[in-house]
Amino acid sequence: MPKLKDKPTLAELQTFIRELVAEKDFTQDPNEIFVLLTEEMGELAKELRKKWKYGADGVRETAEGEFADVLMYLMDLANHFGVDLEQAVRHKVAANDGRSWDY
Repeated sequence: MPKLKDKPTLAELQTFIRELVAEKDFTQDPNEIFVLLTEEMGELAKELRKKWKYGADGVRETAEGEFADVLMYLMDLANHFGVDLEQAVRHKVAANDGRSWDY
């Protein structure tokens, strides 16, 4: 199993996910990966809704795993399409620099 460094960079984390997916022989179908990502977003929303609606204690602990699942599936999908997320964020920030943010 690939080893995850302490405090990896975004690029290192994305590489780790690529290696993990290959080793575990997880699906390579981008449609299925997208559906799994969407499912995890729903699970995260459910955990956050508990806090907003019921003021549930301990939501951070339960939501933490859902945040991780969302991030891992997002990285897996980005890997499938050859997207370097670190560079994508840098490009997006640069494109948005000076942009008007009227909502």
